[in-house]
Amino acid sequence: MSFAQEVKGELARIEPQRKCCMLAEIAGFLRVAASLRLAGGGRFSIVASTENAAIARHYKKLIKEYFDSNASLGIGDTTQVGHRKGYRYYLIIEPEQKSSQILRETGMMLIREGNDYFSDGIYNQIVRTKCCKKAYLRGLFLGCGTMSDPRLGYHLEFVVESRQLAADIKKLIGSFVDLAANYTKRKEDYVVYMKKASYISDMMNLIGAVSAVLEFESIRVGKEVKGEAQRILNCDNANVDRTLTASENQIAWINKLKEQGRFDGLPLPLREVAEIRLERPDASLTEIGELLNPPIKKPGVNKRFAKIKEMAEKE
Repeated sequence: MSFAQEVKGELARIEPQRKCCMLAEIAGFLRVAASLRLAGGGRFSIVASTENAAIARHYKKLIKEYFDSNASLGIGDTTQVGHRKGYRYYLIIEPEQKSSQILRETGMMLIREGNDYFSDGIYNQIVRTKCCKKAYLRGLFLGCGTMSDPRLGYHLEFVVESRQLAADIKKLIGSFVDLAANYTKRKEDYVVYMKKASYISDMMNLIGAVSAVLEFESIRVGKEVKGEAQRILNCDNANVDRTLTASENQIAWINKLKEQGRFDGLPLPLREVAEIRLERPDASLTEIGELLNPPIKKPGVNKRFAKIKEMAEKE
């Protein structure tokens, strides 16, 4: 099971306690998961689909509890992917099961100048309170949301069909402090997305995926610790490489002075650091300075080797 499926499984077990939150969650889900079909006489049936049986059962129960509507539950095969066959689960609400009332109360069907019309954005009256905003976002995620496994990367998105709805979702997310999303067009769809780990964690917490947040944060902290350890290791390796390169250059200067018979004529302070370098080719400048009597700091050792270099390069 993917991480996104685990999150949805946890969310599908949440039972809103307040009527306003029930309506908001149903509205969010139907907004992105439902389609309409003509049922004759100017009436419509609502058909909401999902690939998750737990989500279908969850909304069948919520719709029954809030609207006292017995939505029927169907199942159908999807196209085969590789050697795996998937299924889609359908919630079907016929006119006699209050489909028109549901369309109106969820804000999917509105009235303008005495005529019905179908909206393509978020009905603001449903998301007036903070708790209802959270419930609506939960419904959206269960209907069209997905996210990557945090072990592989950080990405959460809602895929919708209209620009207006994408803009409204972006605005709804941005109504929470320190939370933001962007949206873009992908082929025929619009994608509202987050790529910042802290935003994704906050979003999961807002919609109620508490257990998933704990796992997400555990993975996130582990990755950060591992990344920091790797950066330290890379830094240490780079320092070692620089030390060895400097040591090779210093030994080459010293050997050149020896070959020219000029080494014994070096001032004592220069001969001391040169002899330690020959004995300890892997030592850092700080370590060489500590071996001198009296000890000196790294800049002092560096100045002595600079003088040795100058003399070695002087013909």
